[in-house]
Amino acid sequence: MKAWRILTKGHPSDSLTKQSITAPEPTATQIAIKVEAAVINFADILVCQGIYQNRPSVPFTPGLEAAGTVIACGANTRFNIGDKVAGMTALPHGSFAEICLLEDNLTLKYPADTPLVDAGILYNTFLTAHIALFRRGRLQPGEKLLVLAGSGGVGSAAIQLGKVTGAEVIAAASSTEKLQYCASLGADHLINYQSEDIYQRLGEITDGAGIDVCFDPVGSDLTEPVRRRLRFEGRYVIIGFAGGEIPSFPANHVLVKNYDVIGSAWTEYAHHNKAVVEDAFADILEHYQAQRIKIGEVKTVDFDGVLSALEAIDQRQHLGRLVFTH
Repeated sequence: MKAWRILTKGHPSDSLTKQSITAPEPTATQIAIKVEAAVINFADILVCQGIYQNRPSVPFTPGLEAAGTVIACGANTRFNIGDKVAGMTALPHGSFAEICLLEDNLTLKYPADTPLVDAGILYNTFLTAHIALFRRGRLQPGEKLLVLAGSGGVGSAAIQLGKVTGAEVIAAASSTEKLQYCASLGADHLINYQSEDIYQRLGEITDGAGIDVCFDPVGSDLTEPVRRRLRFEGRYVIIGFAGGEIPSFPANHVLVKNYDVIGSAWTEYAHHNKAVVEDAFADILEHYQAQRIKIGEVKTVDFDGVLSALEAIDQRQHLGRLVFTH
């Protein structure tokens, strides 16, 4: 089969190479799928460089998530050949290939009529946003939610889920085009953090009261002004560090303002409390089927377009989601 491979760890532009390899066989707790849609993430760049928390030995096939049709099942899995599923891949057999492996406990089955591009996006993108907002961030109707990088994949999901629950959504992004996209998803207020002072704008929007929840997949230098705009018992939910810099929070400020700094890695619930994932997934599917949420802006690329898609993500040149399809 065809696969993109990492032979020496480094930036994808230097380290990704196409090869023909033998299709992988699942272990007892894995399934093999024909890859039909694989969302491409910033984290995939980190995996290629060997600086992500999951660090497979070379050579390996990158690609952290995939949706497709089951073609082989391990003895201890819950699935059947022909099932339509989405899940996190079992590296070193990632999704930038014709066939990949998924871990049973990180895989979900979809209704047969769900387009697999939609399934792939609803899976990790919307589960990330849902669990961060509601399980971890305890977002309530009427609260003020700030979504950083609102035009990105998880940001666009967070805007929609925030609106569905009745929150007042403030979207922040780095360009007029990206903010227009946030507005099309329902954002109530917009902040261009390249040209505007985010601290000042949050004060204007909230009449000085501050925000209840911050959804942050960025980190970097946005953290400091935003945390100072958290209101009493606000929640700062950390999703990731796409900005490249891991921020710090002064404990004295956390203490005197009575706010929470919360990490959210939804995949850990698959190991510790699977019901949290199942409940969130059911809620997401209900909203999707009722057309209260949509997968948003999607650009698909073929096998040869994977590298250019990774470069676009690295340069922050995309809206919504980039998806590798067969």
